[in-house]
Amino acid sequence: MSSADRQRWDAKYAAKAVPDELEPDAWLVEQVASLPPGHALEPACGLGHNAIWLAQQGWQVDAVDVSPVGLRLASELADRHHAKVHWIASDLDEFTAPPGTYDLILVFRFLDRARLPAIIEQALRPGGRLLYETFTLAHISRPESHMKNQAFALAPGELPELFPRLATLSYSELTLPDRDVARLVAQRRTRGEP
Repeated sequence: MSSADRQRWDAKYAAKAVPDELEPDAWLVEQVASLPPGHALEPACGLGHNAIWLAQQGWQVDAVDVSPVGLRLASELADRHHAKVHWIASDLDEFTAPPGTYDLILVFRFLDRARLPAIIEQALRPGGRLLYETFTLAHISRPESHMKNQAFALAPGELPELFPRLATLSYSELTLPDRDVARLVAQRRTRGEP
């Protein structure tokens, strides 16, 4: 991302107030229900709803976003909900995660084909899990969609191909009431696994 991207996101968040409600993604809630809390990373966390909810469930969470303005709002939201999250203001082009650190990495509504897959594959612990949901090309054709650039949407079947070193546990492409998305659950292989 460029400084122009940071400025654009800062301007977007400057026009927002701290949300009244904490709204974690329902698919995240469903997917982590059976997982023991551990160390989680959320790149491109936005206002931090998912990161805050995970922290409330006992996870140690590092949440990264390019916008310091957005992270200030996220921090205030976390304070209101008595949750401790480690907020990291960083461009993902410059961010490096410690290798083999995270039990869970979650990505929602963000796509960076060039850099993010390598960050994720390196940062997951053996046995660590990736939850990834983002827009498909079908979303762009929705009349209410603000997304116009096809570079930010996935082609059919593309998401698992971005993570060849991870084992796919489940993959689906869905048309939901408000968006068209691909969802991937994948896991870093442990030693000895093919």
